[in-house]
Amino acid sequence: MHDAVSPEVEIDLERLENGIRQLKVQYDMFFAGSIPRQPNELRAELERIIKRYSHAPIRKYATRFHFNSLVSRYNSLSELWSKTLRTLEEGDRPAPAVADRGARDESVVATCNIQDPVRDRDYLKVLHAKFLDARRRSGEAESSVSFESFVKGIASQAGRLREKSGCEKIELRVVVKDRKVQLKARPGR
Repeated sequence: MHDAVSPEVEIDLERLENGIRQLKVQYDMFFAGSIPRQPNELRAELERIIKRYSHAPIRKYATRFHFNSLVSRYNSLSELWSKTLRTLEEGDRPAPAVADRGARDESVVATCNIQDPVRDRDYLKVLHAKFLDARRRSGEAESSVSFESFVKGIASQAGRLREKSGCEKIELRVVVKDRKVQLKARPGR
């Protein structure tokens, strides 16, 4: 005798399967920067369905197997999303979609972390030399940027960044984008 599966279970399993597919698309869009926030509402809905059937008896073997495979897929994707979020928050590297896009657009020539532009002048001297070298190699105009104006620019940029983000350290990067050399700053880690 085969136990029939209730229509409610079938509907929930179909909702779970479609929801996982939709959640994957939404997370891909989030990591690519297309949507501003994580899809937390859909994720919470799927977790409620999983929790409801995790300890409930599903008697039909095929249905239980289908449910377990969906939960396994959800858990592996959830782990991937958590790792990617942690990587983004720690600033170790950008999300895969952002990294692919950035690799085509710009290349980082040098980086350095500073707390105070006045105290960290030795680091800035090395960064200044790499900045000038990158400008020379990219064929930019020979107008040389003096070390003092370089430090002054960094100090004002660091001040604005500290006001905005409240960070202690500033990460400076010399970047070449479209054959133009730029100095970019962001909160340091």
